[in-house]
Parts: sequence; C-alpha cells; structure tokens
Amino acid sequence: MTGATGQGGKGVRRLRSSLDRLVEGFLALLFGGMVVVGGLQVFNRFVINQSLSWGEEFQRYAHVWIIFLAIPVAYNRGAHIGMQVLFNKFPRRVQTGLSIFFDLVWLLLAAAIVRYTLDLVRIGQNQVSAGLGIAMSWIYLGQMIGGTYLFVVTVRKLAGRFRLGERGK
Repeated sequence: MTGATGQGGKGVRRLRSSLDRLVEGFLALLFGGMVVVGGLQVFNRFVINQSLSWGEEFQRYAHVWIIFLAIPVAYNRGAHIGMQVLFNKFPRRVQTGLSIFFDLVWLLLAAAIVRYTLDLVRIGQNQVSAGLGIAMSWIYLGQMIGGTYLFVVTVRKLAGRFRLGERGK
C-alpha cells in the first residue's frame, strides 16, 4: 500500500504534527507574554511607582489558557503522572486494556470540558473583564479550545492503539 493511501497517511501525520507545533508555539507565546507583562509590572511598580491596571488580569487569564492547552500537550507526550512501575507488572493484554480504558476516561473528560465550557462561553458574552475590558467569553474560549484539542489528541491515541492491535503488536 504505497499509493494514494501512503501519501494520505503522510499528509495526516504532517497535519497532526503542524497542529501540535501550532499549539506548543502558542503556549510558548503566551508564557513569554506573561513573563514580559510580569516584568513590566515590577518595573512600573518599583521604578515608575505606578502599577499596570491590566497586568495581573492578563497574567491570570493567560495562565488559564496555558493550563487548558498544556493538558493535551502533556497527555500527548505521556508526561502526566502515572504509576508506570505498577502498570509494567501487568501482562501485555492487561496493559493494553488499561491503556484503552484510561484513553476513554480522557475522552470523557475532554467531552465534559467542551460541553460545560460551552455554557460558560455563552454566559461570558455578556460579561466584560475589569482590567482588560474584553468579553469573558474570550477567556473561557481557552478551555473550549483546550478541551477540543484534548479530544482530538485522545482520538488519535485510541486510533493508534487499535492500529497497533490490528498489526499484532
């Protein structure tokens, strides 16, 4: 199968990799923004003797975005805390079953985040943040995007596990 199917698989992998890099780049940008704004706050407070009215709020909301986008990044990399020593003591079939079960739990978590954040986004359209003056729906959108990305990453992991299972691995 080297024809169109092979090329399609390569394109999907490239798209997945591009999506992952985009999210990770955005995380780095948000973190960099938090550092710069934090530095500005310190400078303004101790040098100019006047604090930023919006700096703390920007950092708080950027932190929310970072948390909800970093969850799927860490999950995708297998960086969440686990009990690998105990997990490795089980036979291969039990490990596979547990992995699929845990992926399904992650999928459920992602769906719950998206579902319940949808209500927050709707409510947030009518609220404005005090310091930044933006609709709160933009803040809650980070949770929605993070939950959606977690859902995508989890589906990819599950699909990969089933493909490996079909090959007998």
